[in-house]
Amino acid sequence: MDLSSCLALWISTLLASSSGALSHVLPDIADPEFIRRCVQAHNVYRSRANPPAANMRLMSWDDSLARGARSWARHCKASHNPVLQQVGRSHPEFRRVGENIWLGAPYSAFTVESAIHTWNKEGADYTHQNQSCARICGHYTQLMWATSYKIGCAVHVCSRGIDNFSTNPESTIFVCDYGDAGNVFGFPPYIVGLACSSCGAEKCKDKLCRYDWTPGWDFVPSSAHRLSHWLNNPVLRISFGMCLLLFYATH
Repeated sequence: MDLSSCLALWISTLLASSSGALSHVLPDIADPEFIRRCVQAHNVYRSRANPPAANMRLMSWDDSLARGARSWARHCKASHNPVLQQVGRSHPEFRRVGENIWLGAPYSAFTVESAIHTWNKEGADYTHQNQSCARICGHYTQLMWATSYKIGCAVHVCSRGIDNFSTNPESTIFVCDYGDAGNVFGFPPYIVGLACSSCGAEKCKDKLCRYDWTPGWDFVPSSAHRLSHWLNNPVLRISFGMCLLLFYATH
């Protein structure tokens, strides 16, 4: 293979990586498409709250929450991070942070949408009138917690399995952390009523209250960052290295 062909291969690999050709590589917490899917799936279910929610806030991404989710996912435990409920320990702004966890195997069983759909299905067992749950509803109530307006998620494959879940080498954990924390004892997840009727000064968007405050550390991936993320991909680094070796060997 000559140098021009090698470079063409490397460039095509670079371009393909953004469209899923490297689907076996786990999405990073800074991957714009992963962020978009996590935020969108949450907001879709929140906007479709049944019964309707009068004060449901629109969710957006928080990089600090995502780093916390990634850190806990790497522990490969079928339990919640005990630090989250310790005031001021898990985030620079939120006093407490909420958390949802999805577990599955193999990795091919995971998609952002299917995991969040699993949490939403718990709503069938939740009764809003008396805040009671027939089975397990904690994932649903956190997903629907009206005052939680920031999320950060991460997915990790545990090659040695997940404690108290599975020894499968493709055991997968998906963690989403939320600010403010939901599931506060004695309070419902949201106020039942006409969508956006309790937004106050906040704007209504897609049946959700848009809270425009953004922390100073909020992270919005730029096109330059996306390119940097692709270049840090191990497959791309190997192919580019081969091109460099070929170049020096032929000159």
